[in-house]
Amino acid sequence: MRRGSLSIPRLRLVLAVVVAVLVPLASRVFGNGSLAFTMFSRSETYRVRVTTTDARGTARRVAPTAVAAAIGGTPGDILAGTEQWRHGPFGSLLADHLGEVARIACRLGAESARADVVIERRRTLDAPVELVTASARCP
Repeated sequence: MRRGSLSIPRLRLVLAVVVAVLVPLASRVFGNGSLAFTMFSRSETYRVRVTTTDARGTARRVAPTAVAAAIGGTPGDILAGTEQWRHGPFGSLLADHLGEVARIACRLGAESARADVVIERRRTLDAPVELVTASARCP
């Protein structure tokens, strides 16, 4: 057997171990686990509050479903209905993208100077509520 023919399978094996094991493991250890294969293995309850504020300081609540309609598609479907507590696997995904939700909320009010978004999360039904917030200045 030629020496060169063994190096390709070994290279593929090393590459497979890096992609399938080391990258997801590093994602869990050093980040939020977004590259790990969790595949809806956990869910939580969450709800979202969106508030815009105009230049005069007047705050106005915006329904997350209205922001979801502006987003559209699957991301909009994930956000829709989160005015009420919702149970599902998308709480951490929403928390990671709250800044983007705030920037989109800015577009909904012509006079908005700032948008604030809060997601309330509970990992289990009897767990304490965790808050994650994000803000955006509106153009």
